[in-house]
Amino acid sequence: MLRNVALGLVLIGAHATYAQPLSMASPTMTKPVSISYENLTRCFPELTSDTLSFKVDLTKLKEVIDDRFITSNSALRQRKIQYLDASGQLMNLILRTKQLTLKKRKTDLTVQRVDDKGVITDIALTANQRTNPKQEIINNFLVNATIKGDESTYFDTKLNGLSLVYTKNFKEVIELELNDKPKKRSVQCENQKDLGIICTCSKK
Repeated sequence: MLRNVALGLVLIGAHATYAQPLSMASPTMTKPVSISYENLTRCFPELTSDTLSFKVDLTKLKEVIDDRFITSNSALRQRKIQYLDASGQLMNLILRTKQLTLKKRKTDLTVQRVDDKGVITDIALTANQRTNPKQEIINNFLVNATIKGDESTYFDTKLNGLSLVYTKNFKEVIELELNDKPKKRSVQCENQKDLGIICTCSKK
C-alpha cells in the first residue's frame, strides 16, 4: 500500500515537472506595408511616414509632401463642378485657367449637358460668358443647383526643380503626381474605385 502511494507521488511529481512551460522568445512582428507605399518611397524616400505605410491616404500624402518639399507657387489649373440644375438635368461647369504672362491669366468657361447615357453636349455660350467670365455669370448657371461634385486641379511649383499636380474633390485629394526633373524621378497616385489607392514610381 505504501509502495503504491509512493509510486503515485513519483508519477505526480514527474507530471508536474513535464508541465512546466518552456522559455521561448516572442517573435518580432513586422508592420505590413502596402505596395503603393513601397512604390512611393522607392522613388521618394523623403516621404517615409508611419501614417502612410499601411494604407496610403492621398489627402495625408499631400500634407506630407508639402511638409517635406516647400511650395513657392500654387496655381489653379481647372475646376469642374458637376451639378443638377433646377429642372434636375445633370450638368458640368468647367473653368480652365492658363498663365499667359507673369501677371496675366486667361480663364475659359465650358458648360455641358450630360444625358442619361453619359453623352456630353457643350452648351453654346457668348464671348463674354466663355472668356474670363465674371463671378455673376458663373453664379447664374448654379442658381438653385444641387452640387454633385467639385473637382479642382492645382499645379504647385516647389523648390529645387520639383512640381506637384493634384486634384481634389471638395476637400479630398483623389489623385496627384510629384515630379523631380533634376533627379529624373516621379510618382503618380490615384484613387481607383475597384482597386483603391494605386501609386506607381518612374525613374529614368
